[in-house]
Amino acid sequence: MAHAALLPYPERMSTSLEPLLSVENLHTSFFTQNGTVKAVQETSFAVQRGEILGIVGESGCGKTTAGLSVMGLVPYPGRVVGGRINFRGTDLDEMDEDERRILRGEAMAMIFQDPQAALNPLITIGDQIAEIFNAHGRIDGDEVREETLVALASLGLPDPEYVMQSYPWEMSGGMCQRVMLAMMLVLEPELLIADEPTSALDVTLQAEILERLMGLAKESGTGIILITHDMGVIARAADKVLVMYGGRIVESADTVTLFNNPKHPYTAGLLNAMPRLDRDTKPLPGIPGAPPDLLDAPDECPFLPRCNKATVVCRTNPMPPLVTMDEGHTLACYNPLTEPRVG
Repeated sequence: MAHAALLPYPERMSTSLEPLLSVENLHTSFFTQNGTVKAVQETSFAVQRGEILGIVGESGCGKTTAGLSVMGLVPYPGRVVGGRINFRGTDLDEMDEDERRILRGEAMAMIFQDPQAALNPLITIGDQIAEIFNAHGRIDGDEVREETLVALASLGLPDPEYVMQSYPWEMSGGMCQRVMLAMMLVLEPELLIADEPTSALDVTLQAEILERLMGLAKESGTGIILITHDMGVIARAADKVLVMYGGRIVESADTVTLFNNPKHPYTAGLLNAMPRLDRDTKPLPGIPGAPPDLLDAPDECPFLPRCNKATVVCRTNPMPPLVTMDEGHTLACYNPLTEPRVG
């Protein structure tokens, strides 16, 4: 998604002092036969009601695992091994699995990255949405059918009656994405985690999905965690941004500040690799190398082998701590960038 000028969205900023979701010092690991994969380490963030928090980074940086940790859905052999997750003033670690299951769907929901894989290919769309209503005992009978039609129509799906009778494999990826969004919104959750909701969609459908999420935050006060690798999506929809790399947060700020004045070399690399309307058509600069292997996580800064700003300090010291540079702008880097971004 091309980006020309980033403007603040003051009408979408939350005014509540107590966060809807608070995550403190989260650690999530996968215990494999080859060793322990430290997928998320020392990760803390908060989401206010009506706020969209973007989590951005390359594949394998830990952003999806952070979302699954909040939902209590980390797959085997992974588990949350440290930290606290507080939702609406309640520590989720104190809930048993039945209580967490009830919470999921009614108050918390997640849109998964691959909608066609997340939907059951053997059950019609209408029956899958009906299962959600039935599981939470909200409505039944003809009312379920009526509410299902309303949910599908609200996402702009043509001929909701036909969609209800269809199977996931009969629909396009874009239609499945809209169905997943409809399924997650039927119970009006207070927190929505959207994992790559615009991945592999054309730009028109991307814009529609993002507008729907932004409207949900503004009109319903839903707190949203938007997980993506696309800085253009962040620019369009997010109020605040966490940049993750190597399972850790390396920079966080409000979206306008991050885009105009990135401090971490990795953040600057992501921004430079983003297409822009005011840039010529020469090849975009990439970030050389590959993300670190979290099975053997380095003690020093995980971005060190790929960083063109690294110095002796970076090579002889452990991972830098996350510190506050300015109000609301945090950074984990020994040599932060000093010049504001041009354009």
